[in-house]
Amino acid sequence: MRRSSRRTASLLFLFGTVLLVSPARAQGPGGPPRDELQELRAEIVSLRAELDALKRLVDDRLQLPADLNGGVPTRLPPAPEDPRVAMLQAQVAELAQSKVESTTRFPLKLFGTIHTHMFANTDEPNWMDVPNIVQPAPAGGQAGTFSAAVRQTRIGLAADGPLVGGARTSGVIAMDFFGGIPGFQTGQVMPLPRLVVGFARIESDRLAFQAGQDHVILAPRDPSSLAAFAFPSLFRSGNLYLRAPQARGEAAITPGLRVTAGILAPVGGDLPGENYRFVPPALGGERSRHPAFQAHLGYSSNADVDALRRVAFGVSGHFARERRDGRLDESWAGAVDFAVRRDGVGAAGELFTGRNIDAFGGGTGLDARAAGGWGELQFFPTSRLAASAGLGLDRLRGAVAILPRRENRSVYGTVSFALTPEIEAALEYHRLATRPGTGIERRNHHFDWVLLYRF
Repeated sequence: MRRSSRRTASLLFLFGTVLLVSPARAQGPGGPPRDELQELRAEIVSLRAELDALKRLVDDRLQLPADLNGGVPTRLPPAPEDPRVAMLQAQVAELAQSKVESTTRFPLKLFGTIHTHMFANTDEPNWMDVPNIVQPAPAGGQAGTFSAAVRQTRIGLAADGPLVGGARTSGVIAMDFFGGIPGFQTGQVMPLPRLVVGFARIESDRLAFQAGQDHVILAPRDPSSLAAFAFPSLFRSGNLYLRAPQARGEAAITPGLRVTAGILAPVGGDLPGENYRFVPPALGGERSRHPAFQAHLGYSSNADVDALRRVAFGVSGHFARERRDGRLDESWAGAVDFAVRRDGVGAAGELFTGRNIDAFGGGTGLDARAAGGWGELQFFPTSRLAASAGLGLDRLRGAVAILPRRENRSVYGTVSFALTPEIEAALEYHRLATRPGTGIERRNHHFDWVLLYRF
């Protein structure tokens, strides 16, 4: 009995001691329970072990087994980089570059073409680098020339502006060095700048308005040529061309069908002499006190001019007046243009008729009634190689015996190869024959080697 009482007292003492001591051991001052800390430590140890195991597994998979490499473990090369990652890295690097910036903070793009060509002529053309008339041989009889030039090099800026009522705005200005040369003993290597285009444009999906200097609306197509970059090939022998100040409107009638109409500066092509002038004089076109009117209606099956399959054609017209000797003379023209391509073969050309269109190169550059045109076949053996061959004709109508010229004929061919999208080279040949009002036909063979670098 006494032993039983002692045991009971001892158990009660121990139980009370545990109740008093356990709370103090289970929780520290202001901290989490010790059991939770122990669990966290255990989880950390477990995660470290799993991470070490994953590292060993990756290293093992990047090594060839020893029995596959002569008993020596070899580390495999890293996996190829995803091309999408490389593209994103390139885009980030591009955005990190310094950009040309306008004062309005809208995007501004610098573009241009460095144009270098060497050329040779067998006779006496009016322009050595881009012939369009064959002149009489010099008095000494020593016809034929050779030279090189970079004056067709072009540089420009293109700007994207704000949206106006949902319509996009933009502007382009470009210049080359085809504006002549100074009267200096080595003026051949000092070409003067010339405005090529400069216009502002606002356009929506179906309508557009443009004001400034650009290619005229009449006869918008040009023959294929890298050598004739500043002045298109076949000028005055079948190809009508001029860049002039204008205001034009454009409208998409249906998908692929578009109409363009506008008013232009009445350039008459009658500026005399070769001297430099500070301001344009008032000549026949300006003294008519009327603008020139032009329009074009065209269809294209594909808006991309380099599409592998495409059909495009159009009709255009021009009307203006010129005041000569106190009377008003009319200047008018009508033209048809076309371009077709099916994979590696294509064709393009224009036909025209008109009167007093010397400003556009019609009538061999004379005030007269004339008709003509040009046409070419195009070949695209590969995406980098292209070739074309064609002919052009400009023939005066009516009494032409008293005029210095009555006909210009051209035959040409070109082969071009694009080394890269930026670098392109070409070899070209152009045979030009000028028939005077009276006398023997004059002929010139023109050869060109061209190298372009675009940026």
